[in-house]
Amino acid sequence: MSRAVLKSRRTAGIGAAFLLSAALAVGFSAPAKAEDRQTVTITDELGREVTLPVPVKAVYPDLWYQTEIVRAIGAGKTIVAVDQTADPRKNTANKDYFSEFADVPDAGHFDGPNWETIATSGAEVFFARRNSPWQDAEEKLKPFGIEVVVVSTWDPKVLRAQLPNIGKIFGAEKGAADLAQLYDDIEKVLTEKLKGVEPKTVYFENNADFVTSLPGSGWHDTIVLGGGQNIFGDIKIANTGSASVHTYTVDPVEIINRNPDVIIHNGVDGLASGYEPWDQKQLADQSDRIAGRAGWSAIKAVQDKNVFVFSNFFFSALGKQVGALAVAKWLYPDRLADVDVDAYFARWLEAQGVKPRPVSDYAYKLGG
Repeated sequence: MSRAVLKSRRTAGIGAAFLLSAALAVGFSAPAKAEDRQTVTITDELGREVTLPVPVKAVYPDLWYQTEIVRAIGAGKTIVAVDQTADPRKNTANKDYFSEFADVPDAGHFDGPNWETIATSGAEVFFARRNSPWQDAEEKLKPFGIEVVVVSTWDPKVLRAQLPNIGKIFGAEKGAADLAQLYDDIEKVLTEKLKGVEPKTVYFENNADFVTSLPGSGWHDTIVLGGGQNIFGDIKIANTGSASVHTYTVDPVEIINRNPDVIIHNGVDGLASGYEPWDQKQLADQSDRIAGRAGWSAIKAVQDKNVFVFSNFFFSALGKQVGALAVAKWLYPDRLADVDVDAYFARWLEAQGVKPRPVSDYAYKLGG
């Protein structure tokens, strides 16, 4: 055996030992006992079979989307640690939205969490996305009896398919069924209103200049579900777990050449999204900056003032299904004239236990 391999194994062993000793030093909280519970085996998004005692009594959701789903089905009290996106102390826009987690341990950045915090939280489950470090979680958390369940709640189709499993493992079948009904109600509207539509072309920009999303990303799916055609949908990346499918840099000249009917931009430069809305002027200024880019006056979307800027807080609700409905309304306002997106968004916010707000608080069209 080579020295390099021996060194690698020795380093891995030292790392595992350090994690264990550190956990013991700060006071390891063992997962809840399973003796009085049944076990179920579910198949997660990646086809992994995971056996768990149910109902799960303690969970670490690794991103705010995961946290929202757990809370929306009625299992919020099982959350024993959060990542920084669900920490109300880190994002003032969510200080009221996630206030119940103010005293819950924060495991830090979702793509490189503090494993000791998770290991000592008492969690039974690491509730992960496919683009999270779930393989690392398997390795590092298994000694603590923490199972990894992968369900990308930002992916609309995956979320809908997995809602029954999510309800089952938390003993919250009714809450999961209610969310599934909301999803299906939106899907019915989309199916009926978009029947026979000629898809409009869309340039989607993800929180930075000239950065788009590709097939494999929930952002791309949302455009398609809303009746649009992603102008960069022809670019395929084999590994859909790669961050590149969400943030893929494109040539601005190519955007002009592809001449989209509609431009949809996620975010306002430098601002964190959350339940507390941004000032409408900030959204308006962002849309003006986009329309004012060199050469972009030649783009049909700019000429028609079909440039939309939104906050991810509303758009990603229910695995971006609410976002898909908004896209359809933006692309085909005549077809969806009688559809009240606010009513569906309100059902989502009520499931989160907060006062409903209108979508207009979180989105802006060029020119107002």
